[in-house]
Amino acid sequence: MSSLSTVFCFAVGLLLFADVLLPAYARVEYQFKRYTYRKKRDDKKYRSAKQRCEMATECQGIFGIDHIKCVRICISETCYEELYGHDPLEDGEIDVRLNSFKGCLSQVAVADF
Repeated sequence: MSSLSTVFCFAVGLLLFADVLLPAYARVEYQFKRYTYRKKRDDKKYRSAKQRCEMATECQGIFGIDHIKCVRICISETCYEELYGHDPLEDGEIDVRLNSFKGCLSQVAVADF
């Protein structure tokens, strides 16, 4: 076994060992306000609003992450600011806040979005 392979195996083993021993309180978890999400009801409301906003003139001609941002602000600026205002979604990021966004919609008055 070459010395490079030995160093690589040692590094991988050390990382695995550190992950097991790292106390739960020392692990960082992404914090955001969580809303209750009811799949059937909240998905229907979200899809309806999303479809309306995707056709809105202010979101046409915008692509990628900027399009997603535009549509979500159109759906509910209040929910968007609460969940994404301090930390906008980035290109390639897995959106762990989407279900909370849908749940937030269920608590916003229909006239507000």
